[in-house]
Order: sequence, then structure tokens, then C-alpha cells
Amino acid sequence: MGLNNIVIGTSGWSYRDWLNVFYTSSEKMFQQYANVFKTVEVDSTFYKQPNPSFIRTITRSSPKGFVFSLKVPKTVTHVKLMDPEKGAIRDLKLFLSVLTPLKEEGKLGPLLFQLPPKPAEAFKGFNEFLTSLPEGYDFAVEFRHPTWMNDESFRILSENNVGYCIVDEPLLPALLKVTGEFSYVRFHGRGNRPWYYYDYRIEELEEWKGRLNELSSKANKVYVYFNNHFRGYAVKNALQMMKIVGAAEKPQEEAFNKIINYFMEEGLKRTVSRVEAVFSSGERDVEKLVSVFLEGGRLERARELVGKVAVEEAGGEKVRAKIKEYVVTINIPGRRVTHDCEDWVKRIGQKQFCKHVAALFLALKPEESARILSLICKNLDGWVFEAGKA
Repeated sequence: MGLNNIVIGTSGWSYRDWLNVFYTSSEKMFQQYANVFKTVEVDSTFYKQPNPSFIRTITRSSPKGFVFSLKVPKTVTHVKLMDPEKGAIRDLKLFLSVLTPLKEEGKLGPLLFQLPPKPAEAFKGFNEFLTSLPEGYDFAVEFRHPTWMNDESFRILSENNVGYCIVDEPLLPALLKVTGEFSYVRFHGRGNRPWYYYDYRIEELEEWKGRLNELSSKANKVYVYFNNHFRGYAVKNALQMMKIVGAAEKPQEEAFNKIINYFMEEGLKRTVSRVEAVFSSGERDVEKLVSVFLEGGRLERARELVGKVAVEEAGGEKVRAKIKEYVVTINIPGRRVTHDCEDWVKRIGQKQFCKHVAALFLALKPEESARILSLICKNLDGWVFEAGKA
């Protein structure tokens, strides 16, 4: 089918910390969202049955062709554990009855059962529940416990044409199983406490291009949602993924550029703040000095690279080194750091180091590193971080 059957959005849209990052105003957030994305996962329905007026409003205010995926209320999954004998089907049908406006307008996407983190044996009525599902809807199940990850679980989903929700998270592996006519993927993040406070690195997203391509060849449609909503990471990563799979057009490109500019400005502010703090303290420890120029786990990756740094020139006015196929050059009188990896190119606007530049400073003699880093900290505005080989 190709990548044109992949739709990408976020889990929810009403987040105040997306203001300035993505939204220009706190008014009419959904309209601003729908100008860029063609689908969204509604998270609020998990916590309670939606108000019919809410469903009518989003049906009316969304553009033609826009698709809403919704999480099934937790009374079905968490309270009644998908057990028909406990009334789980009755609650599901009540939920479905409220969604009629979306269904009639062709805007209803998959309905997600997000299970609690309980073992499979806790769901006594699971099989019966799936066989009792009303026809005419797309359902997906997201497992939250390792005991579900077996062929039997996938067989039951397949027999009932229920989609398996693939997750990118620390708990369960991202198994590329297609058990229904569509595929459903959720990016929760790879952070700690909580997982979804996480900004995916571009290489982590690019790992998914081949996977999404594989899913798109096996399913009629692939729904992809980013749940890492903190600080606007979800919209940033969703737009990055759209670019990766070739689904980004002018509105997405413009929105992405706005977000990148925002993060660059904010990143530069953070770097300046850290540099000012470390410089005023008179710190001379090289690792601490290097760390003010790093974010996102790059210090750990830089440590791993120290043994691969080949210093060709050091001392005096110039430092030059090779790290694998890359080159780092520091022109001290000219106040320039030149390097050629992709991560460096993305970070120079924020005056931040990539792992290669950080590794070089960790590999130099401590007194030489401390001298150069102190010079940079003393006059950060005067130093140029540039792309290229010198």
C-alpha cells in the first residue's frame, strides 16, 4: 500500500504547555490542531463517558476527513476488566451510542481498550468480551503486562479482527503484529517517571520508517499517535515522523519550523543560563564544564566515545581531532568550533555540543580542556559553532 496510508497525530490536543511551542493562542486549540493534523486520539474519554454535546461539537468543528480515535472508558477495562458478566459490554454500548455523530460523518477511527497493568489471568471474560463486540467498529487492544505477549493473545485478537496496539515504551517490546485490518501504534516515550516526559531523538524516530512501511504494507491503514505531550514534544515528534514517512506538506513544514525555532531559542537560553552559573562558580572540573553544553543523555554517550578520539593537533592556538569518520577543529584565537556530524548541525543554534565534540574535550589533557572551555564560557556570544570540516 505504501506510506500514504499512514496517519499521524497526538494523544490529545488541549495542553497549555503547547502554547507558543505549537499554538499561537489558548483560544480554539482544536481548530489550530486540525489545521496541521488529520487525526487525534481522544484521551479524556478514558476517564469518563463523554458528554454527547462534546462529541457533537468535535464532529461539527473538525474538517472533512478528520479522524478521531478514542480510548474506551476505564469502567470497561479497569473496573469491569472487560467481563461481560460484570456489564462491560453494556457500558461499551453506552459509549458507542454517544459516538453516533462521529460515525455518521465518517470521522470515527479505532476505539482503544487500554488495559490496566494486570496479568492476563485477571481477565476471565476477555475471550467472551471480544466475541461479543458490536460489528461496524474498529477496536484495538493495548496490553500493559508481559503475560499477554504470546501467540495465544495474538491469535484471539486476529480471530476477532481486533487490532493489536504496538507500543514504543520501556515496559513492553514493539512487536510488529497486525491482527486486524488496521494497525495502531502509540509512542509513549522512553523516559523515566513518567515515560512520556521524553523528546525522541531523530535517529530513534528514523528507526521506525522501515517498521511503519512494513505495517502499511500489511494493513489498510496505520494510525500513529504520540503520547509524550510534555512541553510540546508530541507535536514536534509527530511532525518529525510525518517528514520521515513523506507525509509532510506545507502546513506541517511551517508548523515544524516554528516548533524547531522555539526549541532552539529555549535551548540557547538554557545553555546560557548553565554557562553563566558554572563560570561564576569558578568550576574547573572538565566533566562538569562539558556537561553545561550537553542535554539528552549525550554525556554518557560521549564517555563511551573517548577511546575513539584521535587527537591530531593540540595545545596553543588550535585543536584538531578525528572521531570515527568525523572531524572536530577548535580555532582558539578565531573563537570557532567546527564539526560535521548531523547532531552538531542541529544543536549549534543552541550553542550545545554533540557527543563527538564532548568526547574530544573529555579526551584532551584536563588542563587544556579546562582552559578552552573556560574561554568559551567567558565569552559564549563571541564563539562561533559552525558546520563543516576544517
